[in-house]
Amino acid sequence: MRITGLATGLDIDEVIKASMKPYRVKIDQKGQQKEILEIKQKLYRDVIKETRELYNKYFDILNADSLLLNKNWATTKFTSSSNSVIITASGEAKPENYTITGHIAKASKISVPSSQIIDNKITINGIEFELSGGTEKEKAANLTNQLKKAGINVKATYTNFAGDKDSNASGYILESTILGKDSIFTVGGTANTSALEVINPKKYADPTAAKITGFKVSDFEDDVITIVINGDEDKKITLNSSDFKNEEGKIDEGKLEKVLNEKLKGYNLKVSIEENEEDNEEGNKIIFESTTLGNIDEISISVNNKINEDFIPGLDKVKAEKTFNLSEIENKKITINGVLIDLSLKGEMTTVDYLNKVSKDQNLNIVVEDNGTQLRFISNNTGEKAQIDIQLLEGTYKISEGGQDAEIVFTNGKGGIYTHKGISNNVTLDGVTFKFTEEIPENEDIKITGKTDVTEIKDKIVKFINDYNTLIEKLNKLTTEKRDRSFMPLTSDQKKEMSENEIKLWNERVERGQLSRDSDLTRIVNSLKNSMRTIVDGSNINLEKIGIVSVKDYQGTKNGTFTIDENTLIKALEENSEEVMNLFVKSSPKDESMSPSDKYNKTGILNRIKDVLYNETISSNSNFLKKVGYEGTVTAYNNTLTKSIEEYERKMKDMEINFAKREQALYSKYATLETMMNKLNSQQSYLLQQLGMV
Repeated sequence: MRITGLATGLDIDEVIKASMKPYRVKIDQKGQQKEILEIKQKLYRDVIKETRELYNKYFDILNADSLLLNKNWATTKFTSSSNSVIITASGEAKPENYTITGHIAKASKISVPSSQIIDNKITINGIEFELSGGTEKEKAANLTNQLKKAGINVKATYTNFAGDKDSNASGYILESTILGKDSIFTVGGTANTSALEVINPKKYADPTAAKITGFKVSDFEDDVITIVINGDEDKKITLNSSDFKNEEGKIDEGKLEKVLNEKLKGYNLKVSIEENEEDNEEGNKIIFESTTLGNIDEISISVNNKINEDFIPGLDKVKAEKTFNLSEIENKKITINGVLIDLSLKGEMTTVDYLNKVSKDQNLNIVVEDNGTQLRFISNNTGEKAQIDIQLLEGTYKISEGGQDAEIVFTNGKGGIYTHKGISNNVTLDGVTFKFTEEIPENEDIKITGKTDVTEIKDKIVKFINDYNTLIEKLNKLTTEKRDRSFMPLTSDQKKEMSENEIKLWNERVERGQLSRDSDLTRIVNSLKNSMRTIVDGSNINLEKIGIVSVKDYQGTKNGTFTIDENTLIKALEENSEEVMNLFVKSSPKDESMSPSDKYNKTGILNRIKDVLYNETISSNSNFLKKVGYEGTVTAYNNTLTKSIEEYERKMKDMEINFAKREQALYSKYATLETMMNKLNSQQSYLLQQLGMV
């Protein structure tokens, strides 16, 4: 606590406060500028939040209600006479009635009572597994995981219903995870590895690129570099050292690599610079590499007449394969990578066709070729998964039962018939997906009735347009609202003189117009408006024809918004739902020869808006997010505005330190003045006493 002014009679605190006021004003102004940036960042982030909410609601295909999902444009609803089938209609589905008969695909299974398991071990498809876990349910779960790792499509469940009609028993139900009559497996038995002779095994390898490895950075020291490819003078490349040397005349390896790769475009070659561990004095290695993988003709390259012959040939892709005599496996039970295949079940099919069918159904990713008296098994997998382990199953075993293929007959209202056969219980016909969850009742038809109902998609379109209008109005307001520069952020002293309500009203006036004519927001709002206004090429309708009409307000906040005539929209959906869907969700063409503008014109309205929002406020690589930053993204703290705010804070901190030094210096000066005045007052009192004037 300072006690000042006793000798001079001055209110030193007020004097210094008045003297320091110009400096305090500068600090306050810097604080106001910082706060304006914070206000702008808040307003920007509010926009990002609202655009992301719109994106997640309507454009994120992981959202079940996304308007980009085909199923959400269905205008046909179906009812079923049975709970055994779930029906889902897409946007292309038409009202139709169906009659369904037949039977669904089922998985084969085996019941294994606990009493039949010895030493907690069980053999499936000739492979022994150990049951581990604290409880029987844990053992079943662990067994399922072991089977999955072994590539066996079987799951285990522990139950008290593992017995039969003659006896009760607890134990395990083993069931194939693949449906169909061929999805069999065995409990028990042994795999005979010696019964099948391996004639032609090969190890899998990915293709590699041909390389030339003998050049070094030091080979590029000359002022002019001439590179000749395969001795062809027509394939001559000339480099000037100024293109890749720095001001000191030394090679910049990054520039050299970039220049070489640019020059080698069109020659099926690329360059990389790698560390030379053998001799660093000669510089790092320059590797010329073919962009075409596999075994190609030898490449020769000369640099300033220096020919390098360190050529490493590329290798073609080698597939894992095994070849067996057909007679060794004909009509027998074999396992391929642990999966059981009973060749006696092939029926009228040839052995090779049956093997390929089961391989596809069981996801073995193996192709079988018939070489007359031999079968060639080829794996399409990579690495460790490329193995082909084929064994004969022998010994005593029990085969799973109950598996069957689906045979479901669909008859539409016009008498058309479609018969589905196979291992799947999901069938899609004319845009309608039938998913069977239970067996079709015997001697009873399932009746499916379809009718047009556009209410759901109509409501979704209306909600989207309303949400879109809300966003456009907000952006219009932010970019057109004028700023009153007489309202600046309040200083701490100003806030002391105002009520909370007054502060709130003042801050609202400060926020108003801060983003007036903002280039980023103007760009975003114009892109959104253009997405809605531009005609979609190839579509026979537009927004106005389906009752979505642009508001005739070209100056106010409603500029770019739309009104909806729901009756017209309903009629359009009922009469031509597919055209309406294409108007909104037509995908951008994949034709790379088309110009961006042509692709844009052929893209549906919603996909255009999705691209605008993604490129502006969703992607962390967008310039807007890099400028503003958003919580929960990599830009939250690493963005232009946050860095500017931090710079203001740094400057204000320096100014506060300088302010304190100046203030202390003034207090020191006035303290000196007080001391001098005290001395003068003492001298005056003494003089007056001596003169007898006191």
